[in-house]
Amino acid sequence: MSFDNLMLSEKLQNTLTSLGYNTPTPIQQQAIPILRQGKDLIATSQTGTGKTASFVLPMLENISETQEIKLGDQRYKIDALILVSTRELALQIHNNIEKYAKAFTHQSIALYGGVKLGGQVKQIRAGANIVVATTGRLLDHLRNGTVNLSAVQMVVIDEADKLLEMGFINDVRVIISQLPKKRQSSMFSATFPPAIKNLGKSLLSKPISISIDPDNMETQKVNQMVHHINEEQKAPLLSFLIRSKSWKQVLVFVNTKHQANALVVQLIQDGLTASAIHGDKSQKARNHALQQFKEKKISVLVATDVVARGIDITNLPHVINFELPLKNEDYIHRIGRTGRAKHQGEAISLICKKEIEQLKEIEIMINKTLPAITTESFNYTDTPPPMKEKKGVDLKKAKALAQKMMKKDEIGQSRSKIPKKGRGTQRHF
Repeated sequence: MSFDNLMLSEKLQNTLTSLGYNTPTPIQQQAIPILRQGKDLIATSQTGTGKTASFVLPMLENISETQEIKLGDQRYKIDALILVSTRELALQIHNNIEKYAKAFTHQSIALYGGVKLGGQVKQIRAGANIVVATTGRLLDHLRNGTVNLSAVQMVVIDEADKLLEMGFINDVRVIISQLPKKRQSSMFSATFPPAIKNLGKSLLSKPISISIDPDNMETQKVNQMVHHINEEQKAPLLSFLIRSKSWKQVLVFVNTKHQANALVVQLIQDGLTASAIHGDKSQKARNHALQQFKEKKISVLVATDVVARGIDITNLPHVINFELPLKNEDYIHRIGRTGRAKHQGEAISLICKKEIEQLKEIEIMINKTLPAITTESFNYTDTPPPMKEKKGVDLKKAKALAQKMMKKDEIGQSRSKIPKKGRGTQRHF
């Protein structure tokens, strides 16, 4: 099937051709015609299968184009809204909209915390009619009267499971209450637990449900492995793997911001270039760390799940689960950062004794037993020997430094110098 069969205009098809889009993915083949017909939709598909284009392309066609100058309250009215869980995902979708909308008059804006409202207000008043927003920042604009949702024709809740499970359901309900009753609504995600799907149905009107590959959702092009290791040896093993295999780009997942910062300090002291990215980082610091990683100026990016959904890196070769995620479903999202766009990827989970039972649950979820690998001098034992600190590395000092740098918001900017000054930020998603 080609995009010719998906009810898309010639000008949009020409844009897609210029971008190298020739064949729609399965989720695009099913979702685009449904949305073009104006119907509500709940769509499930694994990470990296083209969900963003599935709702952005029909959105560009469905909402009206206009050249009129907005006056008075009209300046703040928008035509389409996309709700997301993180700043990174907001920027990623916004950038995709700009690429797809080259032949349209539509203008997109990403609304997220960590930056001043003023610049965002100017863009809305200048004619932006598609808003991609985190819930917290959108509520800020609603309170200030700088966004008006009364004319929204189409709303999308992206990565819905994460957004709703992160405790933003009340924010979502407030935002939905500001939308016109007559609208088109859809929810997209890689995983949809039954409770979340039922919640979605209460927000949508007679939605059609589609699911792509629901029985085996883990990314097919990712070589998944586990490495059993004592918890105390995880950081030394990680450093050894990166150095010995000469890995140039490694995305490492942890569960807390404190663990992220401590691990970055450890990696830097081991002679590696690393940076952390998590919810307490300012937007400037997060963008800087991600850009350095994309440009391979640093080899390791340590991230928490709160920002993982928006990390999109072309041909990322390695993902490491330093810890298994707090929610089993997030395992799929984590490994989905690699093996994207027809590229092969590798995902290794470092499993200590307390994580063995959770690993079994994940293997049941993905219907696959993950092969185990070993590394010489890093053998798993039930009673590990006392950890020996390498010369020049003081683990206690590293942890203390990580806690100190947590307040500075500048950790891991280079391997040779950790900045002494930074600024605290209010937490925004």
